[in-house]
Amino acid sequence: MQDQYRRLSRTLIVTLVVVFSILIAGGLLIFKNEAPRPAKIVTEAGTTLVSKQQLISGQATYEKYQLADYGTYLGNGAYLGPDYTAQALHVYLQGMYRYYAKTLYDKSFNKLTTLQQEGIKGKVKEEIRVNRYNAKDKELTLTKAQTAGYQYLLKYYRKAFINNPKQVGLPDNMIKNRTNEYMVKGNKVDQLTAFFFWGAWLSSTNRPGRSYSYTNNWPYDLEAGNVMTPKAMTWTGISVALLVMGVAIAIWVQKKYNFESKAQYQKDVPIIEPDTLPITTSQRKTAKYFALVMVLFLVQILLGELMAHYYVENTFFGIALQNIWPFNLAHSWHLQLVIFWVATTWLGAGIYIVPRVLRREPVRQGILVDVLFWALIFVVGGSMLGEWLTDLGVLNKNWWLFGNGGWEYLELGKFWQYLLIAAMVLWIVMLMRGFVPAMRRKDNQSRTRLVTMLFLGAIAVPAFYCASIFIMPDSHVTFADYWRWWIVHLWVEGIFEAFAVILTGWLLVDMKLTTIKSTIRALYFQLILLLGSGVVGTGHHYFWMGDHSLWLALGASFSALEIVPLSLLVWEAYTHYRVYQDTYHNFPYKTTFIFLMWTGIWNTLGAGALGFLINAPAINYFEHGTQWTAAHAHGSMAGVYGMFSIAIICTCYAT
Repeated sequence: MQDQYRRLSRTLIVTLVVVFSILIAGGLLIFKNEAPRPAKIVTEAGTTLVSKQQLISGQATYEKYQLADYGTYLGNGAYLGPDYTAQALHVYLQGMYRYYAKTLYDKSFNKLTTLQQEGIKGKVKEEIRVNRYNAKDKELTLTKAQTAGYQYLLKYYRKAFINNPKQVGLPDNMIKNRTNEYMVKGNKVDQLTAFFFWGAWLSSTNRPGRSYSYTNNWPYDLEAGNVMTPKAMTWTGISVALLVMGVAIAIWVQKKYNFESKAQYQKDVPIIEPDTLPITTSQRKTAKYFALVMVLFLVQILLGELMAHYYVENTFFGIALQNIWPFNLAHSWHLQLVIFWVATTWLGAGIYIVPRVLRREPVRQGILVDVLFWALIFVVGGSMLGEWLTDLGVLNKNWWLFGNGGWEYLELGKFWQYLLIAAMVLWIVMLMRGFVPAMRRKDNQSRTRLVTMLFLGAIAVPAFYCASIFIMPDSHVTFADYWRWWIVHLWVEGIFEAFAVILTGWLLVDMKLTTIKSTIRALYFQLILLLGSGVVGTGHHYFWMGDHSLWLALGASFSALEIVPLSLLVWEAYTHYRVYQDTYHNFPYKTTFIFLMWTGIWNTLGAGALGFLINAPAINYFEHGTQWTAAHAHGSMAGVYGMFSIAIICTCYAT
């Protein structure tokens, strides 16, 4: 059996080396081919319209005021506001139409005949596809019509943010002309407009030597010449074929080599009583972690209701809510709280099982439990307060450190990110005090291997969150988004999933419900499938963010294969339901298995079905930036990790 473990562990290691090599190599390709940020954007006469510093200042303005939690940029963000890329592209084109109507016919565009209008549209479409960026001088030259389009865009956003400042869900006169870190002096709305214009430019201008834009022709806009590329359709078809083949092969391998957990309980016989092991001090102290989880969960739900209210109106019984809790703040807190309460469950569960792994309480473990708890309170409360004060314009100096990170799901300022990482490192130290001695035992090598897998899965939680430190306020959008999805997809959907799978396996063995050898084999099989597909499957987020077109192939193929292990979890859900049905009514963990059953169902439905529904390139091209993404996010985050977290809490409280 040990030889078989070694073969499986080597297969897992080789799989991880291969997929991470692909992800990192693909990342280097992304960085090498990202759209240029010009040193200057100039007119044909050589007049400077925008400098690189002003462009970065516009991006910093976007981040400081958390517009990513209101609208979207290149399709990523929240959905109450517009996609600023698509909106800017449309307005920019309108400005060019007006210029040519006046120049060629001395009329307004809407006064022209249909034939004249179509002629201008065709001329503009050809004009904007030409890439006039000079790599040697690092200057982007705009034609007279493009310059007119940019000037029209400036007027549009001045009206939107200054002359007509009330937007649903945003504070009145939100954007101030204060100059803070990563900003330069000048009109911040104009600098923000320059950032929006740059997004419109890179999404509608062909890559050098290619017939498609830097964003693979996203967003869809016929007037800009943005239509879905043939590669997107081709790899959609291939991904569907891979899914069908992958499910068939995975089921065959699972059945042939018996990669399933085997039950070791007899029907109608309760296996474990709640007082089998004495409750230790550190275990008792985890109760406040789970109480905190319930509070954060409740607040998150209330914030979701507030966000829904903003889709109807700004006020609440005459109270101008947008000036107190604007939509972007509510959205930011809503996202942060789900990560906080799920992560807090993980931390509490890890602490809780240390005495069960070691079979005794590590010395002074209870003190460390208290220290970690209050550190979490400080990070959660401090980061939320910082985001609020920044949104309201109170916190300006060091806004990116103590206020808003500016990127969706990474709204925490850098100071709070570092503290969160430090708190998770402390958690690992606490686990080490119980896990490492248990891993040194020679009496039961299978149990030692299972404990080792659980410990390595726990280490991965803080390790992969460290990807967030690479993102700074002046990071190139494409660079930042590459690392951002290491958190949103790889950390949440990959590492969380792996840790949850291992923890579930350990609980089943600890309750003496499944045999340890069959559980370890099943875990290796699941991890190979989950991480083998999920790591490179991160690439389905790299379709339209200015990334290399190679990711259409990689992202489509591996994101389809991600559905394979999730599909198998339907059987896992049935297994948990069977435990629920087979055991006596006084079995202390019946509620646990209800939520474990629903975890498996939501893995298949929320993460699997809803994920595949939007991940194929041909679908994602039209879906990207819409509420379909939010449906998948809620189905996978709340459905999977929410249900699993509740299952863990029920397990600990049952004891």
